[in-house]
Amino acid sequence: MRTYAKFIIAITIFTIIVILYSNPKSTVNIKTKILSSSHVAAAPAHYKTESKVSIWISVTKIARGHLLTKFRKFFKSLISQRGKCRAVFELNVITDNASRPTVDSVIHEFNKQYKETLLILVHYDFQDVLKIVESKIEPLKRFFQSSKGSYYSDNVFYLSPALHLVAPNLLDKAIVVDVDTEFQSSICDLYSVFDNFTNTQLFGLAPELSPVYHHILWKWRNYRGDKYKTQPHTNLNGLNSGVILSYLERIRKSPEYDRLISPEWISGVVQKYLFKGHLGDQDWYTLVSYERPELIYRLSCGWNRQLCMWWKLHGYADTFDSFAKCTEKVHLYHGNCDTPIPPN
Repeated sequence: MRTYAKFIIAITIFTIIVILYSNPKSTVNIKTKILSSSHVAAAPAHYKTESKVSIWISVTKIARGHLLTKFRKFFKSLISQRGKCRAVFELNVITDNASRPTVDSVIHEFNKQYKETLLILVHYDFQDVLKIVESKIEPLKRFFQSSKGSYYSDNVFYLSPALHLVAPNLLDKAIVVDVDTEFQSSICDLYSVFDNFTNTQLFGLAPELSPVYHHILWKWRNYRGDKYKTQPHTNLNGLNSGVILSYLERIRKSPEYDRLISPEWISGVVQKYLFKGHLGDQDWYTLVSYERPELIYRLSCGWNRQLCMWWKLHGYADTFDSFAKCTEKVHLYHGNCDTPIPPN
């Protein structure tokens, strides 16, 4: 038993070292902790890991009470809803120095309660990450920022399209989630959705469940005429970036990605749709879905069941429910707009 456990631990450590040092272009400050090596040693002989699920989350300025509460609920749901999954969870946390101790404290607290989950914790320094991705996200900030100092002006809302520049080169797939999410099903079930991607798809996102893009496109609809004013166009409702499946290997190799993230392409499509965005990376994914739908896997709304009611209270009371309708089983709640998530 001890020999088997030591072998598993050695393989895990070796894999981490290879991954972290095979990406020479990154200068990001990375700290790794294998939180569950003791749990591996204590696991029964028949317990075998199936794979690794790479999860990415940005957690900054967590000293604010509401963010700490959200992160606690997110992390508890992640490991408590593992189900029968035997994959190693690699949690990559992009954070700042002030938030890191609090993040670690939460993870250690719940990791003790759910010892069956095999967890690797990797810290990425937020400022170092920004240095790596700044050239890619600058056009996003230029076109999809409402005003400096507003909620969505924070750099944290622009990172995901450039994640492949930060992640180790050997990492081929990643799940990116917002801190205000709570799993109702195993994240391994979400990871298996990658198997449904076509050969062209780079990202997987669920539909936006509010009329925000219906509202943003009002000038464009008027320009296009009555057909676009009155008839429903589901694909124009846009996407929500609270949950993203990112096929990193394909993105790195895709010449199409480089074109779509360029200032020239973004400027052209913004002008085409008379688009004034303010939701960060989400606006970019939405415009890509309009122009190049074959690059986006449309994730079930049940994997990003958004709860925000803001638009229902601001001019869309009569039609809001038609946008927010989701008949799929709820696998993950997204408490956007600081909306409380229903208790289990």
